[in-house]
Amino acid sequence: MNYLISILLMSMHFGLNEGIVCNIDNRHLPQCRKGCLLNTLEFQNKLIPGSTLKVNCSSNKKEVEDLHEIKFNDKYQIFLKERGLGNRIVWRCLLQHGHKLKYSQILWRAYRGAMRHRCGEKRAWIARADGIYLEKNDETKGFQHPWFITKQ
Repeated sequence: MNYLISILLMSMHFGLNEGIVCNIDNRHLPQCRKGCLLNTLEFQNKLIPGSTLKVNCSSNKKEVEDLHEIKFNDKYQIFLKERGLGNRIVWRCLLQHGHKLKYSQILWRAYRGAMRHRCGEKRAWIARADGIYLEKNDETKGFQHPWFITKQ
């Protein structure tokens, strides 16, 4: 009977932690207070009401994210680990919006890993009607890129 109770308690413990991604946004959770927090690459749609921001990202390590459509005032996050030891990861992302995806921009270094391993880094790219802005670890870096008009 004690064996059965032990198994039940262990499964409840691990089941409660299942699905939690420990990053800078939820570091206050008890299960996220120790260890290395995942790094976050985030995209926010602050264009205009009713707009959709399309984001497609890939890394130099052949990691590819599916195309994501972000509705106005929503965000999309990619959680990643830095490899360190000279094995730098770089994420490149294509952002598009507008009628027939008229406006676009490629962020060649949406996230650039360091030469050494880092934890809890965050890059938030904010799409606005006048261009793309950056927040690095919750510090505003301001306007970074204009939108290019795609030839139709």
